[in-house]
Order: sequence, then C-alpha cells, then structure tokens
Amino acid sequence: FYDATGKAIEDTVINLTGFALVGGPASQDHAKAAKVLKKLNRPYMCAVPLVFQSFEEWQASELGLHPIQVALQVSLPEIDGAIEPIIYAGREGATGRSVPLADRVNLLADRAMKGATLRSKP
Repeated sequence: FYDATGKAIEDTVINLTGFALVGGPASQDHAKAAKVLKKLNRPYMCAVPLVFQSFEEWQASELGLHPIQVALQVSLPEIDGAIEPIIYAGREGATGRSVPLADRVNLLADRAMKGATLRSKP
C-alpha cells in the first residue's frame, strides 16, 4: 500500500473478497481494519459477487440481495468503513458459475475513479 517513503500509493481500495478487510468471514478484526484504512485515508469500496442468487433472481427479487449475503458481504465490510457496495458478478443459473457482469464492473471502476479524483479537488 505504501512507497519507500511511507506514502500511500493507491487512490482507492476495492475489496473483492466479499468479506471483512481483516479476518475473513469467520473472524473479523474491525479495529485493525479501521486503523489501516485511517492511515491510508483513501476511499474503501466493497465489490459484491452474487453468491446465493443468479443475476436474474437478484434483478427480479422484491427483497434484493439475499439477507445472509447482506450480513456477510455488505454489513461486515461497512463496519470496517467500506462505502458503496456494488454487485459486480452474478451466478449463471444453469451452471452456478460466477461471471463478471461488464456493465457492473464498469460501474464499479467509474465510481472508484470518481472517488479517487476527489483527493485532487479544491
């Protein structure tokens, strides 16, 4: 995360694991994650792959994201300080395979770039 002088080199951090930044799904260390993110002082985004639903099921659902997935892959990263959870991949209905969704990946990249440019705004 840092160059030889200790300066943060990234503009935005995107969590693709779908879990808390430190510790994973079984155990989390939110205090450590908050300490790391405070030192970085960069936007921390949460990218979410659909796990319990196909993309079509998610789009058609009145409930939205499955509650277990919200707890594990949205709430835990938010406790760390993650912002703006964005679905970036969906499950194929026939195979169950996770497939990146181009429009969602582009949305995630655009939002990350916009967050990164805020550092240079007066």
